[in-house]
Parts: sequence; structure tokens; C-alpha cells
Amino acid sequence: MKISGDINSARDYPRKSRDQRIGNSVIIVITVGVDGRPKACRIARPSPEPDTDRVTCELAMKRFRFRPATNAAGEPVESDYGWQQRWFYKGRD
Repeated sequence: MKISGDINSARDYPRKSRDQRIGNSVIIVITVGVDGRPKACRIARPSPEPDTDRVTCELAMKRFRFRPATNAAGEPVESDYGWQQRWFYKGRD
């Protein structure tokens, strides 16, 4: 379970494509370590903008913290956590 950290769609949107408002949303999968910190991030469903995908993983790795998953004995275990980040989207004219 994610317990802290956020990505702000207005402030954190990649500057390079901010005026175009492309990106829509991206789904990432974060590998969460036994300490609750992200260990890895991969793109599960990319947006139309690679910079948006890259920034989403970078910010999630830096900002997100989790309550680690546990096994049957209640011990923390590594697990995967899915996250959909919605970004600005401006339809094509």
C-alpha cells in the first residue's frame, strides 16, 4: 500500500511537452522492497510521450513510500505495485 508521495500533474509535467499537453496517462509497475522503498520501476502501459513515461518513473522512485507487503508469517516481502498517473491531455485539433 502506498503511504506517501505524490506526482502533481501540473507542476511535474515535462517542460518539453507541457505546452502541447500530450501524455494522457501512463501505467507503471514499481517493485517495492522490504523496507517500503521503490527498488525498480517499469512502464506497463506507455503514454504517447516518452518523456512523460520517464519522468513518471523517476518521480515515483524518488517520492513514493509504501507499507511493504507481508507473507503468511507477517514478514515483509518484495512485491509489485501498479500506479496510473494521469497527466494533462489536449485532444488533437
